[in-house]
Amino acid sequence: MYKVKVTLTAKHTPTELAKKYNTTYDKVMVQLNKGIKTEKEHTGNTLVAKKIALDHLAENLLYYEKLRKIERKFKK
Repeated sequence: MYKVKVTLTAKHTPTELAKKYNTTYDKVMVQLNKGIKTEKEHTGNTLVAKKIALDHLAENLLYYEKLRKIERKFKK
């Protein structure tokens, strides 16, 4: 059986994302908290949820807002 090493270190920090998107740290943290809440639906581990959320926010700062809009659209 293969052993998989899992690292819980995020590739990006909220400060780095604020610089990347030319926005405030507080705005990144609002998005990060939305992301952690969403990802905790899939994992009970807050650190894993945070890492996943940071990775998604590195792709798009509004990732979770867009996800919510899509989810609402499909629920109708």
